Amino acid sequence: MNYEELLNSKTGSKAKLTRMAIGQFAKKQVGEKYQNVLDVNPQLNDNIKFSEALKADCARNRELIHKYQLHFEPVTEGSDVVRLLVEQGNYMTLAQLLNDHPALVAEKDFVDTLVRQLLDVTEYLHSKGVWHVCYAPQNLLVRKGDNAVLLLSHGSFYLHINNQRDIYEGLEDFVAPEVLENGTVDERCDIYSLGKLMDYLYAQGQMPYEYKRVARKAQSAMPEDRYQTIAAMRKALAFKRSLYQSLIALAAAVVLALVVVGLYFELMPETTEVEFVKPAPRLATDELIEDGFDPAELGVITGDTMVMTEQQKQQQKEYAAKAEQIFRKRFTAEADRLLSTIYDNEHMNASEKKFMSEMSTINEQLIKLQVDLGNEAGLSDARSQLLATQIVESLTEQKKKKLQYHGIQKKK
Repeated sequence: MNYEELLNSKTGSKAKLTRMAIGQFAKKQVGEKYQNVLDVNPQLNDNIKFSEALKADCARNRELIHKYQLHFEPVTEGSDVVRLLVEQGNYMTLAQLLNDHPALVAEKDFVDTLVRQLLDVTEYLHSKGVWHVCYAPQNLLVRKGDNAVLLLSHGSFYLHINNQRDIYEGLEDFVAPEVLENGTVDERCDIYSLGKLMDYLYAQGQMPYEYKRVARKAQSAMPEDRYQTIAAMRKALAFKRSLYQSLIALAAAVVLALVVVGLYFELMPETTEVEFVKPAPRLATDELIEDGFDPAELGVITGDTMVMTEQQKQQQKEYAAKAEQIFRKRFTAEADRLLSTIYDNEHMNASEKKFMSEMSTINEQLIKLQVDLGNEAGLSDARSQLLATQIVESLTEQKKKKLQYHGIQKKK
């Protein structure tokens, strides 16, 4: 009996069942040894497609070699795999770890390390054509001691099951919409689930700036609106972290500069300003005016002149508002017509290459339209570009909400 088995026997530990996607995970006594096992959900095993998918998962597992990937051996009864014997180690789910030690999230580098490990193993799986699909904390294992994250079974082997909700019952929040709807599935479903996990980690605390921005984009309902690869997600996370740190450093520098300037003026001796006023002419003002003298030559503005200036300013504002109104109305109508040719079920279910090609043509037409209508309305390029961008974004979101589709398909 090794040390781990002796420890388990002395403490009289009982098997703590933990529900994962395809079964219950626990440490049990198998024969004379304590082993990590995953008992397959018998209700799922009643499905022939699931049984075949599980066998494919077991066969492929031997080929996946990564430090954050666990290996297992199948135990069969008849023709069905009823149990997975997981390699030796002391494991628990991430959900159990955070339930027992919630303060871990606030510890320095815990979340950063966890996310980095998940990105590493996910990028490796994608290179092998495998997707984990569900990064629910109940579906992730961690090693006791160093808290290294570990993956077991992967959801992409079970995508042919008609009702995906049977597999992910209770974990649906961490699964991309297109998976549950049996739509197009690729690496972007993992990106969605990772974004959901980031939200979970900071459910009881303030999420850092970089995770908040990345998690929001990762969880976009439409796959094409998310990061397209793990590498892009990793790059965005690093960039936003660097940007946030730069902003903090800049803010600190500004505060320091203001303090220095404040001290400088505080220590400067006060000076009294003396205003020199030129005496008025001895001749009466009326006499000067009669001689042809114009008060405006000395910068004097009469009441009538002030009224006219304010009127001119008001007229300019009204003209500008009217020009923008005309531009908005004409550009909205034309942009709606152009976008309607691309945002329909036929185009949105096309291949990514075809969709992006047609979208590029539409964008060129929208840019030309913005320039032409902006010039006609007398708007600056910057102003017309801002208005056009707002209109296009609003129309795009409206059209997406009206569509019923599974997303742009990536061509394999």
